[in-house]
Amino acid sequence: MTPSLWQRIVGRAGQALWRGKGTVLIGLIVLGAASAYAFLYVPTQPSAGTSGVLGGGKDCADTVMSALAGSSTEQQAYQCMDTSFQQRVTPQQFAEQLQSSSSRGPITKLSRVGTYDSPAGSTLVYYAVDTSSEQSLGFIVYLGQNGKVLTIE
Repeated sequence: MTPSLWQRIVGRAGQALWRGKGTVLIGLIVLGAASAYAFLYVPTQPSAGTSGVLGGGKDCADTVMSALAGSSTEQQAYQCMDTSFQQRVTPQQFAEQLQSSSSRGPITKLSRVGTYDSPAGSTLVYYAVDTSSEQSLGFIVYLGQNGKVLTIE
């Protein structure tokens, strides 16, 4: 009985793989090492998932910027402000500041562009914002070592 075409193809492919088993083995090792590196050591870019998203926040910078965009509560954003800010500004004053900042027009797109962690432990978070008046703006949010917002420029 003669083998079918598919059986011959599989048989010859198996023989070729067996003859080149060293090359195949090295290839599998390299592929496994690259996959492990990508999975374990390459950091994910947190801003990629928030591009254009106006809701929620994963840290205090996102919470405050969401409040600025009008999609998170002012109370949550106020709680994310550093205590030195809270001692100078009341929640009512903070709410008024947020409302006055929307005079440029409502924010239509909010993108977290990048983050810089300083050696001292503070963090700078960069945002790009588009408004309904077709104006693009940039913001820098300064986070203290405690993760609370120190200031916004």
